[in-house]
Amino acid sequence: MNPTAYGCPDGQPLFYFHGVPGAAVEAAMLHQAALAHGIKLLVVERNLPGELSSATYLQQLAQQISDSAGGQPIRLLGFSIGACLALRVAALLGERVTEVYLVSAAAPLEIPSNSVGMGAGRYTFLWAQHYPRLFRAFAWYQALLAKFSPNLLLKLLFTGAGGKDPELLHHANTRKWLADIQRDCFKHGTSSYMRDVKLYVEPWAMQLDKVTAAVSLWHGDADNWSPIAMSSYLQEHLRNASAVSRSAEHAHYSCLLENAEAVMAAVQRNTQQTGRPSADAVEPPPLG
Repeated sequence: MNPTAYGCPDGQPLFYFHGVPGAAVEAAMLHQAALAHGIKLLVVERNLPGELSSATYLQQLAQQISDSAGGQPIRLLGFSIGACLALRVAALLGERVTEVYLVSAAAPLEIPSNSVGMGAGRYTFLWAQHYPRLFRAFAWYQALLAKFSPNLLLKLLFTGAGGKDPELLHHANTRKWLADIQRDCFKHGTSSYMRDVKLYVEPWAMQLDKVTAAVSLWHGDADNWSPIAMSSYLQEHLRNASAVSRSAEHAHYSCLLENAEAVMAAVQRNTQQTGRPSADAVEPPPLG
């Protein structure tokens, strides 16, 4: 399984977990920054069989990354709900993951304070937790709009969005990018989207203690999709996390775009500090 790649073809690998709803094209806006800093940005493929259990699904994501890394240090980048997947995969891979970078991170919802300040999206998670039929119908409705009227879907999604996020719809390139994300998310149906949401809303706070990697966080202080309190929680409960880099007046996607350069610069800096593995480095064995 070959992940979609952006950035520098011969650069140091950085594995990207997109948001939900999301798709590989989400990383397209990070291409130039990754290229400038010698980073090969690999989007983790998540369109896997829908009947997989959460444990098997995460195991297969971890194996995919391990296989693609080819013995090089593993670095992960997670955006939004992709942060949940990045952290849970990091917990599985242990010390083989050297760094985790999180933007607009979504923290565990079993901690009640994490949802304070969250907008209408909290209803989606409530349905996923307690009303599966309603959630299934909502996912189908999103998929229908993504296929036939992606601009209407964007308008609905960004109603009430905080900070500078609504401005993204006023620019043709970012509006097209956001529409492509929605369209590609649902082009194979709703199963991948529904699985990722369900995996996010299940309890996973206890997994944070298993993350040994250094963690860096960026968050917009106007984000009302994943409020900045979520990154503050992660900073407090991860053993090796730096202070949250706050983006004034930025929200969810605007934080990602605003900090693309800073994230890739941090990856390049850390890569130079740790260096490349020797040519005869032994590739780690497959996950058991």
